Amino acid sequence: MIKRIIFFIFFLYFLALIQTSFLVHLKILGIVPNLVLIVIILINIFTPYYQWQSIGLSLLGGFYLDVFSLSCFGPNYFCFFGFYTLISLLIALFIKFIFKRHVQFSKR
Repeated sequence: MIKRIIFFIFFLYFLALIQTSFLVHLKILGIVPNLVLIVIILINIFTPYYQWQSIGLSLLGGFYLDVFSLSCFGPNYFCFFGFYTLISLLIALFIKFIFKRHVQFSKR
């Protein structure tokens, strides 16, 4: 379990670094793919709703994006430090809420 968490810590760091340094220049129709957000969604979908390590990984992934992102500088008035952290936390909590309330897994 601890090896998995350490792996995801470094993996999210690597993805945030790749996303904010290289993928900014490879826009597809003016859109930059958000790799960290995709991984956060997948982590929260594939872990059970009662395991809260995925919430911590979501916060960490959002924090990495906040640290590496320079989108808060300039004429963008809607941005503040912690924006990606807040968004990733809300997405993770929403997925956990939906899975707890509305998704049932049958045992085989």
